[in-house]
Amino acid sequence: MMAKSESKSKISIPAPEGTSPYFASEDNNFVLYKGDCLELMPAFPEESIDMIFADPPYFLSNGGITCHAGKMVSVNKGKWDRSMGFKSNYEFTLDWIKACKRLLKPNGSIWISGTSHIIHIVGCCLDELGYKILNDITWVKKNPPPNLSCRYFTHATETILWAGRDKKCKHKFNYKLMKRINNDKQMKSVWEMDAPKKDEKIFGKHPTQKPLGLLERIIAASTDENDLVLDPFSGSATTGIAAIILKRKFSGLELENSFLNLGISRLEGIPQADKPLRILDIVRHHSCSICSICELAIKMKLTERQIYYYRRAGELLGLLSRSNKTWKRTKLGESLCDMPQNQAKSILAKEMNKTPIFQAAKRIVRKYKNDIQKQKKAISDLLERSSLLGKTTCGRRAKTLISWIDFANEYDVA
Repeated sequence: MMAKSESKSKISIPAPEGTSPYFASEDNNFVLYKGDCLELMPAFPEESIDMIFADPPYFLSNGGITCHAGKMVSVNKGKWDRSMGFKSNYEFTLDWIKACKRLLKPNGSIWISGTSHIIHIVGCCLDELGYKILNDITWVKKNPPPNLSCRYFTHATETILWAGRDKKCKHKFNYKLMKRINNDKQMKSVWEMDAPKKDEKIFGKHPTQKPLGLLERIIAASTDENDLVLDPFSGSATTGIAAIILKRKFSGLELENSFLNLGISRLEGIPQADKPLRILDIVRHHSCSICSICELAIKMKLTERQIYYYRRAGELLGLLSRSNKTWKRTKLGESLCDMPQNQAKSILAKEMNKTPIFQAAKRIVRKYKNDIQKQKKAISDLLERSSLLGKTTCGRRAKTLISWIDFANEYDVA
């Protein structure tokens, strides 16, 4: 799927007035906006959204510790997850939930996830604003991290509140579908489901990423095809990926460039940039005023589609960055332009080696050693499971990854 970052075509789903999308898919059914949800949501048309899923800050980054992959790690997620104190946490929660209510259609509904750190405030705000709370879903994690302090029960659940816009709301619920996928029995409000698997993180990790299966169930339960789903805290765009799989439309709001780019990478698979040295050429050409896809294509004698993928590869590797329609070199990208060719190639190889998708592909290549066909098929299958790409495209991207690994090996990247 190709971005419309330089297209003037009209977005086919309601958009915030005066705001350009950070990214829009080719069919405009998957759109991401960069910014604070409290600033962006008031610019959306009133009563334009069918369903909202929100995974807001839990305010649990308090300097504590947890266990991850058998190691003691900090619970801190980032500045955005630090508690501001009860009053400020409450006001923030009330403000964004109020903004959501304005956007929901009369029969629309909202799902909000949280732990004990925030979910009780969420419930109170929903009640204060006149929502109709429909269910509290308990998501049970099959293999939660152990409690290292041994002073509490192991935290093994999260709560997801489902609410209609108001007391008169005739919310949508696909009861028969939920019953069918639950072995023809009524589905209960306790859902046992794994945390996100490795396949869901091969393009990068978000510290609070939700499993794709969870979002697929939520969206399938409360929307129909072509409905519009909004996520005001989009993160790695799991909500958007699930929405597109289920043939819904999606708008996501997110503050962090890195998370926006992660969501795009998940949607697109990986850039189709099979000649690594062309990535360096694209970065170097961004030193001049020629930055549009059309101008670069003419100057470099490539197709616009090739330019797009090589530039996306540069972005994935941290050599280029963008803000809406403006592309520029990062500090690392700038330094590559002044380096001797061999040194620049070595740096490029090292940056490739840092990406999670490269590491996953490298493990497959090692497993099948000299059998290129098995390597390609295994990587293709991995991409197909973790992106929205078709089998043919996944095969091409698998070939690209193998060429990246060959390039990295040439420059002795461990």
